[in-house]
Amino acid sequence: MKIVIAIVAAAALGAVVGAVWVGARSFERTVVADPYDSGIHHDADRKKAQALGWNVAVDESSLRAGPKTGLTVTLTGKDGAPLDDAEVLFRVSRAGTSRFDRSAPAIRAGSGRYGAVLPMTEPGFWDLDVVIRRGGDSLTLGKWIHVAGEVGEGIHCDAGLRLCAADAGGIRMVLEIAPHPPVPLKDIEAAVQLSRGGEPLVGADVAVELSMPGMFMGENRIRLGEAGKGRYAGKGALLRCSSGRRDWLAEVVVRLPGGGETRARFPFQAAE
Repeated sequence: MKIVIAIVAAAALGAVVGAVWVGARSFERTVVADPYDSGIHHDADRKKAQALGWNVAVDESSLRAGPKTGLTVTLTGKDGAPLDDAEVLFRVSRAGTSRFDRSAPAIRAGSGRYGAVLPMTEPGFWDLDVVIRRGGDSLTLGKWIHVAGEVGEGIHCDAGLRLCAADAGGIRMVLEIAPHPPVPLKDIEAAVQLSRGGEPLVGADVAVELSMPGMFMGENRIRLGEAGKGRYAGKGALLRCSSGRRDWLAEVVVRLPGGGETRARFPFQAAE
């Protein structure tokens, strides 16, 4: 009788382990049960990374939305030397949904580089967790990355659904608002890519002003900080109109280094 019970218990344990393994690989978590606790763990990982001297740099230049998006990072140590002997796992997700949550082990490519192919089918902002194990140490470093997609032109482009571009005062502006479409009363992420003469424009003061045509909805201004290579990013929130209207304008305001200002307006539809 004891032997039978042991066999049943072992089978049940095997089923649980199998379920945990499948769950870990599919990475289908929905929400953080305790954001405070999650924040503590992220802060602990950041401090541990500083102590170890580990740093992760993401190559965003080649990121394009699609079923097979190539993702590459470079891992370096305290002295800046590449770390080639780590085990690395990538986990990607988008805010507000678990629909795009995926994970994949990264392949060593030499010189501290690690790469993997993941389905990142929507352009816009993604959260990337780089899980690193090396020797007896392990930690997770989080990154905020941008995946490029097709860019729409002109006033007929809905900035709530895709990247939209406009030219104003000799400045090329590409606006991204996420999620697609933006949801009222929830956080939204905004980024603007600026260029002049084909070169990234750095050192500007950039903001996105949200308004509704013909109706005053209060001042709603998202200040964007420099994110490198002519990209500016920030977070804000979208209000809900009591009339049920969903048509909005995002006006990009750029104060140029050395003086001067230029603007461009992008219409978009919010989610119902």
